[in-house]
Amino acid sequence: MSGTEFQWSALVELRRIIGFDSMCWTSVDPATWLPSWSISDNPVVGRHQRSLHRLWPTARDLTALAERGFTAMSASAGGDLARDRYWAEITGPAGLGDSLSLALTADGACWGMLHLYRERSDPHFTPEDAFAVGQILPVLARRLRRAALEPADGPSSDDEPGTIVIDRDHRLVASTPSADRWLARLPQPVPGGDPLPGFLYALVERVTPGDLGRATPDRRSPRLRIRATDGTWLLLRATSLSRSPTLGHGAVAVTIEPARRADLQHLIMRAHQLSDREREVAALVVNGLTNPDIAEALFISRYTVADHLKAIYGKVGVSSRGALALALSGTAGNPAP
Repeated sequence: MSGTEFQWSALVELRRIIGFDSMCWTSVDPATWLPSWSISDNPVVGRHQRSLHRLWPTARDLTALAERGFTAMSASAGGDLARDRYWAEITGPAGLGDSLSLALTADGACWGMLHLYRERSDPHFTPEDAFAVGQILPVLARRLRRAALEPADGPSSDDEPGTIVIDRDHRLVASTPSADRWLARLPQPVPGGDPLPGFLYALVERVTPGDLGRATPDRRSPRLRIRATDGTWLLLRATSLSRSPTLGHGAVAVTIEPARRADLQHLIMRAHQLSDREREVAALVVNGLTNPDIAEALFISRYTVADHLKAIYGKVGVSSRGALALALSGTAGNPAP
């Protein structure tokens, strides 16, 4: 069963457990907390991906949500949905009422978000509703995590980086030919909706201060790892542009390029459920260090390195350093259950 087929079948079970009218299911890069794709069975929500992702929570807010597991819009708005900006701008005018947001976490990492919506005339979600749905969330999270391990072909030699320019109003104003080719291979917007995939707006919002104040505190270029429709791993980076007579202030350049092995290691290792120390050891193995070198670098014994390496091999399903490096590159590997 494909990932999308699994999601739709899971929603049938969710509707049996708890009543809701529509949903939006979003995958998340566990390192940056940025959305990478979403599906929705509500045409209004689907057509307003720009607003949905511009209002995407900060990493701090998502961390708090992941710790709680869920939040109901009615609860966070003190019972008055009109106080919530997203409801006032998008879902309220469409006739929707309360929403329940749930974090899909597995082994301490967030792999996605699930938003359930009820009609305006329906009762608000309760903590009991969230608890009932929460029983199935770990299964959904593990399935999202498994998707990161599905093997993909490496980029071809002609897959050059591309750049698009988005102005302060989030309009696409320029693109290179390579960027156009990459955009054609990204998950496409809903027909009749916004012109760019929704996750691009969330990425741009992280670098543009704007009225929501979502610029990253350390001002590093925000980045997002995502799979193209053909399975190729891509890295997207957003950078603020200097003020120009044509674009003014607030324009952002987004670079789209094939992800390198180093760009994917953290994601793949989290998907294989490696511990913090195991990720450190695995990264040094991939960089070509021997066991004695790793022991010296991490101030541990060679026997401890060997124990970690044995555990890593078992979790990843390999038996050699070369196979480990290949599996952690995102181009090979067997999905974990």
